[in-house]
Amino acid sequence: MRVSSVILVGLLLAGCAGTSKHHTWNTATGGEQYERLMWKAIHDQDWDNVERHLSPTFIGVTSEGQALDRAGWIAYWKGLQPVDFGLGEVNVQPEGADMKVSCILQLQGGRTAGALRVISIWQQVKTRWALTATSLTPIQNK
Repeated sequence: MRVSSVILVGLLLAGCAGTSKHHTWNTATGGEQYERLMWKAIHDQDWDNVERHLSPTFIGVTSEGQALDRAGWIAYWKGLQPVDFGLGEVNVQPEGADMKVSCILQLQGGRTAGALRVISIWQQVKTRWALTATSLTPIQNK
């Protein structure tokens, strides 16, 4: 009886461990994961991955309302250098070969800080996902 109890507890604990929540560009399976990976790449200044996962026709709108192409978007974030970030209220809406992701991006440090409402469109291109558009809207404190 004691041995079977130990085995049962061991199996339950092993089941609680679950899978790792550390996703990579190769293991991500959904819009929230891709969005987090993009903001992590910007935070980590991993410009190769940022560029690799932006569509060639990418358009981004900054919190100031400025529309930027792919090169302009990368230059914009290189200039801001956020120290930390967090994502909340993530909502993913799949639509065929696209995913619409909305979330709240909280930036801290660097040349920018505050909360932004983000709307991103991800599109499946062959075997990978590419970010085709992002819009940032400041969230005003009430």
